[in-house]
Amino acid sequence: MVLSISYMAWLCLVHTHLFAVPRPLVGVAELAIMVASLPLLLPRIPPGVVVAGALVLGLVALLTLLRGSVDPKSFRDLLIPVVFYWLGRNVGDPAIADRALAGALGVFFSLAAFELFALRTYTSVFDIYSYYISIGNMDPASSPWMQDTRLQMNGMRPPGMGRTLSFLEGVLGRHRVSSVYLEPVSAGNLAAIVAAWGLAKGGEEWRRMVGFVAAAVLIVILADSRFGMAIIPLLIAARLLLHGGSLYLPYLLPLLVGVLLLVLGATVNEVGDDFIGRLVISGQELLGFDVTRVLGVDPTAWFADMGYAQVVSQFSLLGGLALWTAFWALPLPDERGGRLRALVAIYMALILCVSGTSLFAFKSAALMWFLVGCLVLDPAPQLRPGEAGQQFGRYQGGMAA
Repeated sequence: MVLSISYMAWLCLVHTHLFAVPRPLVGVAELAIMVASLPLLLPRIPPGVVVAGALVLGLVALLTLLRGSVDPKSFRDLLIPVVFYWLGRNVGDPAIADRALAGALGVFFSLAAFELFALRTYTSVFDIYSYYISIGNMDPASSPWMQDTRLQMNGMRPPGMGRTLSFLEGVLGRHRVSSVYLEPVSAGNLAAIVAAWGLAKGGEEWRRMVGFVAAAVLIVILADSRFGMAIIPLLIAARLLLHGGSLYLPYLLPLLVGVLLLVLGATVNEVGDDFIGRLVISGQELLGFDVTRVLGVDPTAWFADMGYAQVVSQFSLLGGLALWTAFWALPLPDERGGRLRALVAIYMALILCVSGTSLFAFKSAALMWFLVGCLVLDPAPQLRPGEAGQQFGRYQGGMAA
């Protein structure tokens, strides 16, 4: 799990000192981390999971066939939750998750301190600017002021735009600390996930709850994450207000947000480069969807900053609803698990308002799904060699009957 949040820093280190890292190597690194989980997962995969996984991958394969082009990103986006949820469910528990998250935060804050107090040395070790150009995630023409900083495009607030918390500018300046993530947007997403994990705990674990939420707030301050500043108070409010059956209310959030986007898109004409402006543009794009995009078969569809448009065009409207419903069907056994699912659902519903890719980013999605899996508390029995085939045969016989 520590590697899942830090692999981009390792690749950047290789790029800076050994050889230029091309974009495909990032995908290879993500695949290698998932493959490393297989020795733990393969003895614990019952036939039902194989069937469910085949159905999900079959949906993506069908959409790929109808589009007439291969879309490896769709497979990868669905493989991340499958692998890391199953990993957390079978080899994790709340105590292991606490240790894994504490270790990940230790790595994050160690490198964050290096970046904060020795920025020039940090960028000589991690040439982030060059690395992001090499992997195709940044165009140097769009951010000429970043060339001297050697940071990612969002690593500094632009000239004339100060920090969101202006009273900290005298201490932290315009620099946004991103640590192992190399870019501050993902650091803000990490803060939301850490806060959700802490707030899911019961009152008897209040010290750990406060510790994780405080860590999340510190990440938000260092990264100057506006999304983090907006969502953490919402998560705290949800923790105080949602109990019992009301923990299922966030299931409706995507529907409510979708209606809001459509209303804004239909009624607002002038838009700016701000949060409301992004919502309006998303709504306008959704209003312009034709049948091919609603069915997820338009090979040209791509919406980097419009999460709802991206999900519908990538998985189809029906497929997106099915995946969301499957998330709510996970067998979380107690209120702690229900709280985490509700808080993660709020994060998912809101991050899709401003980004089409952040929810599926390996460096945050892997950790999130691992934490969800750790609260299922129902690991599959470990099978001995040969037993998997026998169980699958019995499962097929039962299905036929």
